[in-house]
Amino acid sequence: MRRQCEDSISQPVGRAATGRLDPRGKRVEHRVLFELDVGVPMPDGVVLRGDLYRPDTAEPSPALLGWSPYNKDLMPTGLPAPFNEPGAVGYLASRGYAVLVAGARGTGRSGGVLEPVMHSEGERADLCSTIAWLAEQDWCDGRVGMTGMSYFAISQLVAAGLRPPALRAIFPFGATTDWYAHGATQGGTLHSGFLGRYTAINGAAQRIRLSPAVRHALGYVLGAAPAQRLIRRLMAVAIPRLPRMLPAPEPWMRRWAEYALSGESHEEASAWPTLEDIDIPVLIGSEWSMVGLHLFGAFEAWHRISAPKKMFIGPRWADWPWLRYQEELLAFYDHTLRGADNGYDELPPVRYWLHGAERWETYSDWPVPDTREWTLRLDGTRLGAAAGDDERTWAAIPVGMEYPGAFDTFDSQVIGYDTDPMVENVHLVGPVELTLPLRSTALDTHVQARLSDVDEQGRAQVLSVGWLAASHRAVDAERSTATETVHDHGSPTALTPGEQVRLRISLTPFAQLLRRGHRLRLELGSDLRTLAAPPEQGFVYFEVAGPPYPARNTVSHPDATLRLSVRGEPPW
Repeated sequence: MRRQCEDSISQPVGRAATGRLDPRGKRVEHRVLFELDVGVPMPDGVVLRGDLYRPDTAEPSPALLGWSPYNKDLMPTGLPAPFNEPGAVGYLASRGYAVLVAGARGTGRSGGVLEPVMHSEGERADLCSTIAWLAEQDWCDGRVGMTGMSYFAISQLVAAGLRPPALRAIFPFGATTDWYAHGATQGGTLHSGFLGRYTAINGAAQRIRLSPAVRHALGYVLGAAPAQRLIRRLMAVAIPRLPRMLPAPEPWMRRWAEYALSGESHEEASAWPTLEDIDIPVLIGSEWSMVGLHLFGAFEAWHRISAPKKMFIGPRWADWPWLRYQEELLAFYDHTLRGADNGYDELPPVRYWLHGAERWETYSDWPVPDTREWTLRLDGTRLGAAAGDDERTWAAIPVGMEYPGAFDTFDSQVIGYDTDPMVENVHLVGPVELTLPLRSTALDTHVQARLSDVDEQGRAQVLSVGWLAASHRAVDAERSTATETVHDHGSPTALTPGEQVRLRISLTPFAQLLRRGHRLRLELGSDLRTLAAPPEQGFVYFEVAGPPYPARNTVSHPDATLRLSVRGEPPW
């Protein structure tokens, strides 16, 4: 599938720079010019608005576009909120790039009406028109890249799949490629903890208007470390309560309803259908913490994009504003937009952070070529080489359902399996797949799995999580990759109570040096709070609206497997 931008913008050669890729190297700094609420005219007469940060120089510069439906007035304030994600735009401008942070149609100060569907055909056309407008400005050398994480990053993949001529390279950091499977839902179960907060908070923020002086004054105040710490503590308490309190405008409530109530898979809102059309250099970035939204997107982009590409996955981290990897961004764009011979081409295609060893590893491909499969089986409460002929059950209780507190004394909502302690260090890296023969007493259920590294004192560090609504168990073999088993969410099939089905669940990939004496723990259940990827361990994770029914779920051990990848010999 391909959507083509119709655009005849010429592609002039930009200025060149030299220098090797060295973080200690000399930086060329510029004074920064700020132009706020710049009008960007669309072909139908609607005017979008963006804030422009550009170097004070007589020479034209490459341009970077940050595109989202968020209120740009709040972005220079340093507010540590998940919509503050375009990057260190002032710093990028001081390094020689003109950066436009633009609001999509019908958001912030931009004209027009916000459509219910994200990255609709109309929004995609506006993206193309904005890129073309940037390339035509006399302060731009005709070469355009993009910046930002999350929605900003999805916009980069969407734009690159359209092939606007002026767009020369992209750096999507933390992009979701399948909006239905990893955004609106998790494995087919409504991603309520994310979707409600996302639409309510960003919708309510649309009404805020700040003058330029106030924006930048707040930037100085809120950017200070004590203020950041205080606001983060306050937001941790307030954010879960905000969706029911904030008066979000109608377009954002229509957007919530579009994804929460329609039941459609919303392929048109996703980047994956046009990833194979991308023909410009791509730097894919993510972090092991992004299990709730973005991690699988990095690997799907890696598998489907055939253009020149590199990928890095950094350590677990959850922090806003997004200011990480800005030097990486500059090195990439200095090379791809300016033609700088800075050594960027010599970097290996894949880099990842190995937790447990606390170091970067480099490889030629993903999955890592020299890994070997390690298959673990379930036996009683053990996770090991041999499968048991037994089974175990857990109680599935819907979130919010009232039940006797003493019930948990007599029954389990979560079951667990431990390996023996490792006799030597084990380097785990790559995809994770769980195969579960399951039967339930209900027409549908939500299964959650969590894998942890448990040390000698019993302290657990979560490594990976996975989930699936059992009714969405049909596998889409054509879309599945070496990293993820993708499911056909367009045709859910109810369970027959008491009848066994086979679930294949991809847990999020991870990289961990499992130390001698440590063991792996696999937990299964439908208690989504107990089986969360904890934010205090650096994860970005939200609850889902499951399970849908009270039920007793039973897993049969003889054919249940957990498949991991190991560098070197598997422990057994």
